[in-house]
Amino acid sequence: MNTRLLAALVPPGSVVPFTRWRRLAFAISLTLVAATVLLLAFRGLSLGLDFTGGVALEARSALPFDVSAIRAALAAAGHADAVIQLADAGRSVLIRLQDTTGHGADAVRAALGPAAQIVSEENVGPKVSLELLRSGLTSCLLAVGAIAVYVWLRFEARFGLSAFLTTFHDVVMMIGFFALTGLTFDLTSVAALLLVAGYSINDTVIVFDRVREDLGRNRAAPLPSVIDRAITDTLRRTLMTSGTTLATSVALMLFGGPVLFGFAAATTFGIALGTLSSIFVAAPLLLALPGPILAEPPQTPRAETGA
Repeated sequence: MNTRLLAALVPPGSVVPFTRWRRLAFAISLTLVAATVLLLAFRGLSLGLDFTGGVALEARSALPFDVSAIRAALAAAGHADAVIQLADAGRSVLIRLQDTTGHGADAVRAALGPAAQIVSEENVGPKVSLELLRSGLTSCLLAVGAIAVYVWLRFEARFGLSAFLTTFHDVVMMIGFFALTGLTFDLTSVAALLLVAGYSINDTVIVFDRVREDLGRNRAAPLPSVIDRAITDTLRRTLMTSGTTLATSVALMLFGGPVLFGFAAATTFGIALGTLSSIFVAAPLLLALPGPILAEPPQTPRAETGA
């Protein structure tokens, strides 16, 4: 992101009153979390083959595939719910379908025809898919818990609880994104959740560090003004990092093909979400939580406040 644009958005020495908008930010966040819960209850997730069992084949052809003919052939074979995704102007296709008979791959090959070149094939059995689902959920819970413990030990209980709630908020919102868009939720999606959780907590810890450091320099300063200054001082770094990462994930989403589209789309949404939550939720949440905040001992003055 252009540094001149950032300087225009956040002039050096200025302080943006982020905490003044905290109630609105909290209300929006709680509303979206509640909407996600309702969406999951009534619509649910489109679980991928990793969690349901089935077959996934990717194929290429010199000529564009006829999706209507492929779908009709699969429906005749008993796979009307197959998911078909095209890429590369229709010359590449990814087909996913649930399969309990063991003949799903044969049905896909027959639907594609002899001219299709099979690039990859994946088969997941029901027992393996159940174990993968358990492992995926466990990994998410352990990651969020470990993040909270780390921040708790690095700072104190008030910061740890804020980090836990913010990370939990981001994970729930990411799951809501999958439910709303209908994108397939599989092990790659779990990887996207963990990536976004780590990305979000990185920004949060940087703001927390600045809060404690500024309190050490001026212990009598009101906590809201300290938080506002800490977020503003780290805002340029946050926006530059987010802008660079978003450019990469958007490029991956547009040009990565059907296999990577879901992961890239979720990552793009998650990075934007994590950036907003670290600015409007994590640090302002400190004002709503009980307990003291211990100041960091004074250190050597910073030469630059825009980092």
